[in-house]
Amino acid sequence: MKKIRCFVNLALSAVIVALGFGSCVSQQKYREAQEEIQQLKAENDALKEDNAGLKREMQKIMDYKKRIEERKVVYGPRPTSFQEKINK
Repeated sequence: MKKIRCFVNLALSAVIVALGFGSCVSQQKYREAQEEIQQLKAENDALKEDNAGLKREMQKIMDYKKRIEERKVVYGPRPTSFQEKINK
């Protein structure tokens, strides 16, 4: 009877240790996943900033293009060759 009780206690101890080890591994994986999430969020924020900067630059280019088009309407197209400059 004592041997059975000892065996049961040993088996329960082994199960408890295994569960504790599994929990420890799970917590480590959880921490690693959280770190990776934080890193990805930081990269995402940096990309959003870059995207906003590119949008501002694109808007500047579009505004400049619009001003050039408005000048063409007011002053007419520029001569493209020397002969056209002489004719005008």
